[in-house]
Amino acid sequence: MNPSNRVADSRERSRQLALRLAPFVNLTGRPVLTIAAGTTLMWAGEKVTRMAFLDTGHVDGVLHLQGADGGLVIPITFGDGELIALSRLFGEEPGQLDLVAATELHVRWVPAVEVERALLQQQELLVLLVQFMAARLREVQLREAGWVERGVHERVCAALVRLARGSPPPSGSRWLIVATHEDLAARCGVSRPKVSGELKRLEKAGWLRLDRGAIEILDLDGILRRA
Repeated sequence: MNPSNRVADSRERSRQLALRLAPFVNLTGRPVLTIAAGTTLMWAGEKVTRMAFLDTGHVDGVLHLQGADGGLVIPITFGDGELIALSRLFGEEPGQLDLVAATELHVRWVPAVEVERALLQQQELLVLLVQFMAARLREVQLREAGWVERGVHERVCAALVRLARGSPPPSGSRWLIVATHEDLAARCGVSRPKVSGELKRLEKAGWLRLDRGAIEILDLDGILRRA
């Protein structure tokens, strides 16, 4: 199965699980909330207490793992009809996903304990969950391989774009990101010296301006094209 088919497989299984789970958590009786593009739904380190059923829209996420050169960041995406962050069920530890609305979203929030209770009471739902997790694991392994092959330049640009999307809207065309070189290195999965060197090259090229504890993005679209 090629990479695109594996992504489609995990998304389809996620949608199937969400559809079968819906009547057991009174999904249709819960309000639909509109969330603006660029809003951060969940930060890495937060304890997950509720699950988001994504009616419409697209969510970008990054998963932080430990690699040989720091925190390895693997892009994860969610689309229409999916239940977000299923991997955080049945766990007390904080989540390791940053989730950012890539487009305007329409979501319904459900307490995680209610989702867990429904899964434990319905064997069919547990089977669907296992099938989804197996498909998602295969997808993540492919994404990990792709991320490892990317160079420092692409990793830094991708991390800057994700941070900008999770920051307050800019005044004018410039985005201010409050982050140190250490923060960015952890997100990129490369060493701090490599990140610092790449940031200086981007500054010299006119894409951004470095400040103490902050990075001002001068051309987000340009950096996005390089990510």
